[in-house]
Amino acid sequence: MSVRDTPFVQDATTGKRVTRWWLSYVLVLVVFILVLPGIVGAVFLQTWKVGPGTPEAQLQEAVTFGAGLLGLFVWVWLFERRRITSLGFRRSGRGILTLLVGLVAGVVLNSIPTLFLWSIGAYQLASPPTGAISGLAGLPILLLVLVFVLVQSGTEETLTRGFMLQSSGVALPGWIAVLLPAVVFTLFHGVTTKPFAFASIFLFALLVTFVVLRQGGLWIAIGIHTGWNFAMGNLYGIPVSGLPPHTASAIFLAPSEGAPDWLTGGEFGTEASLPADLVLGLAAVAAFLVYRGWDRTRTARPEGVLEQESAKH
Repeated sequence: MSVRDTPFVQDATTGKRVTRWWLSYVLVLVVFILVLPGIVGAVFLQTWKVGPGTPEAQLQEAVTFGAGLLGLFVWVWLFERRRITSLGFRRSGRGILTLLVGLVAGVVLNSIPTLFLWSIGAYQLASPPTGAISGLAGLPILLLVLVFVLVQSGTEETLTRGFMLQSSGVALPGWIAVLLPAVVFTLFHGVTTKPFAFASIFLFALLVTFVVLRQGGLWIAIGIHTGWNFAMGNLYGIPVSGLPPHTASAIFLAPSEGAPDWLTGGEFGTEASLPADLVLGLAAVAAFLVYRGWDRTRTARPEGVLEQESAKH
């Protein structure tokens, strides 16, 4: 499989220079995820202490992630000398529509395993945390929180499926360029000891990777990521990637007593459950098949020259 000549990856070559693939990983993991957000987080810790899982905490998370995103934008603009939009934000008018489509898709994807677990009694309604915001009365806050989740999810997508995937796609064989950012994305969620969670997040990464390559941009992937996280944390009140449950949610679900962790995800949340793995696995396979069909049609030539070149990668 070759991704080097896809429009999305080729956008990385529109500047004066392309960041080396290994350097892009160092920048993302050290500078844009650790250092810059760490500095902003330290400032918040000293000046604005908030409770875990609160809307204020989600706002802080959005701001700290935004610091890393801003750092990436500065790097691409000053070092690579290419437009910020080439990271996957071309066609902004159409992008807003695809963002909304992705948002709905992400909510639906997360709702399938969640509502299934609720329907069989593995999940049950739980009492809201002290001071929680829930129900219709919390709708304005939930809409505001949705923006916070959009910034956080959009930053992760831009760093991994944007910058890392593009730089890897230019320099590495196709499958390595796809798998390596997906593995890194999974590892920085800290799921090495939770096989179902590892599989879920890895399959999610593959799903949105093939969506990005097919669509030629990040809009729909950001929507899917946002919808998935928002549904889990702020519609159903379930922990997101093992983080403390949010205090602003439409309802609050929790594993029923006696339900096994492999079925419900336990304290980690739906992402560590077998049903989530199955749903994301099927979605990832479907996304790959759509991408492969599109790519074969796109590169087809009577002489078969491009097909031979693609086979080499």
